[in-house]
Amino acid sequence: MKKLVNSIRCLGMVFCMFTVISTAATAAEPNMLTRDEVGALKKKLITVVNAMGQPPAGYAKEEEHFNLPTETSTIKESGKFQWVTPSVSIRFSGGGAKNARKSQEQIQKEYEKKIAEAIAKGDYEAMGKLAEEMQKKAGEAQLAEVEGKRDPIELNVSLNTYQTQTLDPDMIVLEKPGVIALITDNRDEKRNRLLALFDPEVLKDTKTLSRVDLKQPEEGVSKKNTVLNAIIELVGPAAEIKAWIKQINSGDVLGQIDANR
Repeated sequence: MKKLVNSIRCLGMVFCMFTVISTAATAAEPNMLTRDEVGALKKKLITVVNAMGQPPAGYAKEEEHFNLPTETSTIKESGKFQWVTPSVSIRFSGGGAKNARKSQEQIQKEYEKKIAEAIAKGDYEAMGKLAEEMQKKAGEAQLAEVEGKRDPIELNVSLNTYQTQTLDPDMIVLEKPGVIALITDNRDEKRNRLLALFDPEVLKDTKTLSRVDLKQPEEGVSKKNTVLNAIIELVGPAAEIKAWIKQINSGDVLGQIDANR
């Protein structure tokens, strides 16, 4: 009985080893991108961001983060590559509030110096006037900061992204050949989510579509840094993000998508 159990175990181990070897033989092989290939992807991301134009009035860029891939893999069956997905995330805040805070800091430094000079001279009358002026200007700057506060806007751009999206006709904001943009979450007026999808092949006739499926071809892509689609995500106040996406230069975005798939 023990011999039978041991034989079964040995057969199980052999089967497992065969499975691992077989899987490894058919798995995609790693392939590094060159610095120029990564640089070309970053340039495409920057072009898409620039195609958005200026942010809504009162907003300024607060932070920016790029996610740049450095490795893909070769699909043995086709000899082509798995696509890579570079992206950039940018946060925009109320620029008026930021400038007002800077103004408050400048006022404080300016009057601290003037008051110090008045103290050194023993000019108590000048000190009193300076204190009143400083208090008034600080109040004006504080009011400007309050009025300049806006709910932030988050902009995310990604290339070569898997995306399945139902197209609610009432939520569509922008539509033209190769492009469709729609609100996907409007439960919070201050935090609407908008998706803009760009694909000249899948979206060449958007009027017939009820759903969009963006995905990599099964055989892969022709180059390590081939780009087949672009997605822009905006999260922020409804009025601002709708108006912003409508001013986009969609031709510049579609120009970043490679014709040779």
